[in-house]
Amino acid sequence: MSAISLPKNALERVQLGQAFAEYDLIRHDPQLFVSTPSALAALAEDGNYCFFVGRRGAGKTAIVYEIQRKLKRSISITPHIFDLLVLPLECEEFHDTRQRPFKSLMHTMERALLDEVVRAWGYAKLFQFKNAPATIAKERNLIEDCEFDHRIINLTKEIFDAYALNQDKLWLRQINRSKELVDEVNALAVDGQFRFTILIDRLDESWDGSPSALICLMALMHAAVRLRASTPCIRPYIFIRENIYDRIRAMDNEFSRLETSVIFLEWTERKLQELVERRLVRPFNTKPKLGGEAWNCFFDEVDGRSSAGLVMELCQRRPRDVLMLTTYAISSALANGNVKVTKADLEDAGRRYSTSRLKDLGDEFSENYPNISVILEHFYGLGSEFSILAIEDFIGKLLVNEKISKYCGSWFFDYTVPFRFVELLFGIGFFGLQNKGRVQYKEPGKDANAKLAIDSISEIVIHPTYRAALNTRPILMQRLTEATQLRNEGLLEDLPENYAFDAYKAALEQALADLRTTPLGHEGAAKFEDLVGDIIKLCFYRSLTNVQAKARTSDNTTIRDWVASNRATGGFWEVVRNKHGATQVVWECKNYEDLAADDFHQVQYYFSNSFGRFGLIVFRGGEIKESYLRHIANVANKNQAGQIVLLTQRDLEVFLRQAINGVFREAHIQDRYDFFVRAIS
Repeated sequence: MSAISLPKNALERVQLGQAFAEYDLIRHDPQLFVSTPSALAALAEDGNYCFFVGRRGAGKTAIVYEIQRKLKRSISITPHIFDLLVLPLECEEFHDTRQRPFKSLMHTMERALLDEVVRAWGYAKLFQFKNAPATIAKERNLIEDCEFDHRIINLTKEIFDAYALNQDKLWLRQINRSKELVDEVNALAVDGQFRFTILIDRLDESWDGSPSALICLMALMHAAVRLRASTPCIRPYIFIRENIYDRIRAMDNEFSRLETSVIFLEWTERKLQELVERRLVRPFNTKPKLGGEAWNCFFDEVDGRSSAGLVMELCQRRPRDVLMLTTYAISSALANGNVKVTKADLEDAGRRYSTSRLKDLGDEFSENYPNISVILEHFYGLGSEFSILAIEDFIGKLLVNEKISKYCGSWFFDYTVPFRFVELLFGIGFFGLQNKGRVQYKEPGKDANAKLAIDSISEIVIHPTYRAALNTRPILMQRLTEATQLRNEGLLEDLPENYAFDAYKAALEQALADLRTTPLGHEGAAKFEDLVGDIIKLCFYRSLTNVQAKARTSDNTTIRDWVASNRATGGFWEVVRNKHGATQVVWECKNYEDLAADDFHQVQYYFSNSFGRFGLIVFRGGEIKESYLRHIANVANKNQAGQIVLLTQRDLEVFLRQAINGVFREAHIQDRYDFFVRAIS
């Protein structure tokens, strides 16, 4: 059979998608889904896994979409409880999972999950409260009136009030409530219609990385394992980033209870190639075969071999990385007028990709190690391989660096022994370990805190992903002498205009302090407006530029709205521009807690075909009321005017805290957008 012949402009028609982001092509085209062991485990009827663990971009959300598509009886939860719930005791009192504080929190989580399933039964007409057993009847208000997060807050207050007042009988009654609910749920679940899968995903969208957030997640994980064992009609799945999972593993004194319920999102090179090939052939009626033929239709061979191997060498077996690199390569080929991707196109793409991944690495692990990117960029211009003595010299130079002490001092001094330093950077995927000519990199699921087999002759290797961004030389550095200067080229310090690193961090800290102390109402209105403008400039400068104030008068008071040009080249803000035509983004500032109808009309005033139809209202309240959703729905559905998103003071604090820790991601604002889109749909 002759090979498939594609049109000459085939490369121009290829669209690889949003690299497994929440708006990827996979949401609408199930043919793009690639089955992996973790995906098959999630869909298996008799699977015992509760936790799906992977690094950022490993495909966790893609599995969620596939489950939602194939298992109609599923419940999706994006929890916000991790930075909302204030633990009533010191965090140290929750560390022992066998003691009453942690047990109280775990039973709270278990009860909230049970209530969520009973609520879903009600919506599916499988169950009516008039026939409810006694315990479920008592839970009716919590089930019908509370969302998952509010339910946890209410239940936590109840059980810890009893604990604090030493009311042991009341405390035991609260603990036993979840056991009684389990019995009644099992009695009601007479057939497969009652079997629901709970999907808890996108934890990091309201995740502040605090000890209290870890404790809450640990309690939720223990509750999920208990439910999986005690109720065959409930399958709780929690999708967790690997760096968060490593912190849980280090904290939990009964981690063995969780470990057997964990599966890691691992990808083979063959599956990653299939992932790209399915997207390459998607636009064509006559499709080349998967497994190599499709790849070779779009990519030239390199040195007589398929270029797929070169791509996989650069990418750390993460689908998002593979899609990103191949997308960059296709863009380079089109810019150079090539009909297929050449070796030169891949090399050009590799340089762009390397810088992007180095920034993303610092972002991903900034929760565990704040501002770790400040350390990574000091490898600029050095060799790609190091002896242990050279690593010791490198650490010595960092120890006398004031910038390191100032921004990384909270954790860096625990890793100044060379072996510890190597283990740290190996654990995040930056270093590899070379012994006897073989290079070993961290594999998914391996304990990031595990001891490595390092000796005096071991060689430390920077992963190929990051070498181009750091401009490393292909040499082994045996020592770093006094004459060797660590060059800080600011690779990862992508800062707003006119800001140096220290001034930028100071501005963020000051904005956070001012936000917490600015008075409500007319007295603090001008200050709050200034703060919102500063936050746009400090936290969204990568995508929103030319931020200007638009002054107007209302009730003899001058009010300033902020308008920013949307020049995003990817991510959330590009989606907003494409979907809502938002070349300009308006931010309305309201220095009070309760919004009125006029506040929504004022944002709508800006919407037009040339301006775009997307706006944000920033206010000082903490509650999103039903009346607000009705106003937003009127704008979006009845008048077809556009989309409004509300941001509270807590949201502003999240943006500032993330930037202070060196985190630059759009997940939180994307989550707020998704919340309002779904609430009014």
